[in-house]
Amino acid sequence: MRSGRQQPSIRVAVVSCVAVFGLAMGSSSATAEPAAPISTPTIADAVRSADAQQYNDAQNALVKGRYEAGFAALDAVATAAPNDANVAALQTFYANATDDADARALHSARLRALSPPLADAVDRAIEVIDEAAMEAIDFAPATDGVRTAIVVLGLGLNDDGSMAPELVQRLKSAAAVAERSPESPIIVTGGNPQRGVTEAEAMKKWLIDNEIAADRIHAESTANSTVQNAQRATPLATEIGAVNLVLATTPSHLRRAISDFEIAGADVIGAATSTPDDLPALPALAPTARLGMTVDATKIIGIPRTY
Repeated sequence: MRSGRQQPSIRVAVVSCVAVFGLAMGSSSATAEPAAPISTPTIADAVRSADAQQYNDAQNALVKGRYEAGFAALDAVATAAPNDANVAALQTFYANATDDADARALHSARLRALSPPLADAVDRAIEVIDEAAMEAIDFAPATDGVRTAIVVLGLGLNDDGSMAPELVQRLKSAAAVAERSPESPIIVTGGNPQRGVTEAEAMKKWLIDNEIAADRIHAESTANSTVQNAQRATPLATEIGAVNLVLATTPSHLRRAISDFEIAGADVIGAATSTPDDLPALPALAPTARLGMTVDATKIIGIPRTY
């Protein structure tokens, strides 16, 4: 959470990674100038399908926190394909997630030799993760009228299309901030339709039914995860003229959401609550408790999930 400090330009680094790997990053990359293509060898250029399977096995293990197996598989791929920047990026990310500073420095240096743009993106993402895991979250941020968007993150609807109490609470928090900042636009983000109704559509209806003007509400109805919420709501905020965001989500989800949105290029200045005098307790996350944030970061900057 930048809290008024100048926001580093993560989008340029992310687009550079897209140019390196030819990956689809989603709409968040559309606002940046495309980087010149860079030829970075990957495992597909040099090794057998068995080694590609080891890469996939490593990813499967790492996202579940089975670090010993994941690191062993990555080490094997790095030996077979020493020029694969994706492998070095994953080694750097997960060394940070296991709080192994020496391994992180080693892998980061190798990554920078292979792909400076990807190294920049990884370093910035790790910086964001570490800060979002530790910082105090502002539940009463100084909003800036139309330049501050209130973003409500969706949650799976019930089978009949109704909303769970947890999602209603997110909306109540957003509505409270909207009342205190009457010029701020509201973005509702979430797909996953039930009975033909997306999360965003259900949220928009609730807000209108609770006296929020319809023209303040902007619906993003395709995101299916927190990563996609960040990738798709961030450029929408830019499109409507917002320069910073207040997030409305479940308190236990906030640190991960802040990390995802900032890695996607947003400036998150605080979080929404309907009860500013009764703030949730949000303990800092230890380095080894940041696995979900790390997995999301690899997706946002475009490291392939499988080969």
